[in-house]
Amino acid sequence: MDKESIRKVMKEKRGEMKSALQKALSQRICKRIACRPEYTKAVKVAFYYPWKGEVELLNLAIQALKEGKGVFFPKVAGEKLIFCPVKTLRELSPGYKGIPEPISSPVDQRGIDLFLVPGVAFDWEGYRLGMGGGFYDRALGTLKQYQVSIGVAYNFQLLESLPRNWWDRKVDVIVTESTIITPST
Repeated sequence: MDKESIRKVMKEKRGEMKSALQKALSQRICKRIACRPEYTKAVKVAFYYPWKGEVELLNLAIQALKEGKGVFFPKVAGEKLIFCPVKTLRELSPGYKGIPEPISSPVDQRGIDLFLVPGVAFDWEGYRLGMGGGFYDRALGTLKQYQVSIGVAYNFQLLESLPRNWWDRKVDVIVTESTIITPST
């Protein structure tokens, strides 16, 4: 299947999930992420605001704030994602496509230790398929080797392989409700 076909199927599957199931699976995924060494060691963590059935990490972001971690959310600036700190989720306001974004100013993304990355689908090699705008591929392309990215998805979003282009970027780890994958480099 091509990228658009996969997007269509996966978005439909996410859309068909009952709210209670999404919430339960998201909680399970949050617990799995919270136990990962990449997360426990991170001082500054970039989250995302869930959109169209994506795994919901907002409770984990609230917990991170309580733990004293720096919490960041993306904001669309032209064709790029910039990451801005928040002290509370009330500092998010509708932005690109109505997705809540921070109202604060961006920081140098090189100072963020961990990026939690949504996707429509992921494969066993760590490649992801996003919504089609290329925002996360561009952001991941600028990460340094000391920064880590965790792809976040439901089990059904994990495919054996995905079609890819030269600009597609891998994540370092993928976490679902029952699987953790650390793709080889």
